[in-house]
Amino acid sequence: MTKSKLINENRIGGLFLILGSIVLLTTIYFEYSVGWIGIARTDEETKGFILNNWGKLKHIWTWQMLSHFIFIIGYFLLLKNANIIMRIIWSTLVVCSLLMLVAFGLTLGTYYPALEVYNSEPSIFETISGGIGYLYQFGRYGLLLFFVAFLVETLNKNGKVLKIFGFSLLAFIILFFIIGYAFGISMKIVGVVFFLLPLAIGYFYFKNGMNE
Repeated sequence: MTKSKLINENRIGGLFLILGSIVLLTTIYFEYSVGWIGIARTDEETKGFILNNWGKLKHIWTWQMLSHFIFIIGYFLLLKNANIIMRIIWSTLVVCSLLMLVAFGLTLGTYYPALEVYNSEPSIFETISGGIGYLYQFGRYGLLLFFVAFLVETLNKNGKVLKIFGFSLLAFIILFFIIGYAFGISMKIVGVVFFLLPLAIGYFYFKNGMNE
C-alpha cells in the first residue's frame, strides 16, 4: 500500500470520526430538549416517558445508532496504518461501537411493543431491557478509550494532536466535570464534553493528512 493511500485513509478515517461525533453530539442535544436526560425519574416514570415520547426518542436513537456505524468505518480506516497501541485501541473501539449498534437496534425493535403490554406482561420488558442494558453499558464504558487514544496522540512524539491543544482540551474537560459535580449537574449532561475528544482526534487526523 502506497504512502499516499495510507495518508488518504487516515484523512477519511478522521473525517468519519468528525461526522460521528457531530451526529452523536446533536442527538444528545435533542435528548436534552425532549427531557430524556437531565431530569431524575423513577423506573416507572422512565417507562412512561419512553412510551409517551416514543415518536421522538426512536428518531433520536436511530441517529445515535448511525453515529456508531460512522465511528466503526472511521476506526477500520485508522487502524490500518496505526502503531500497535493505537491498533489495539481502534480495534477495541470497533467492538464497543458494535455493542452499541446491537443495543440500539434491539431497543428500537423491542422497547415500544414490550412497553405496550407491560401492565399485563412486565417480565417481557424487564428481560429485554436487562439484556440491552448490559450491552449498552459495556459499549459505553469501552468508549472511555477515547481518552486513552487522545492521550497517546497528544503525548506521543509522533502523535497527531498538537500538544498545547491536547493539554488545553483535557484541562477544559476535567474542569467542566469538576464544575458540573460541584453544582449537581447531571453527569449525562456534563459528559457531553467527553465526545469533544473523538471530534478533536478526527480533526487532527484529517488536518495532518492534508499536510503530509
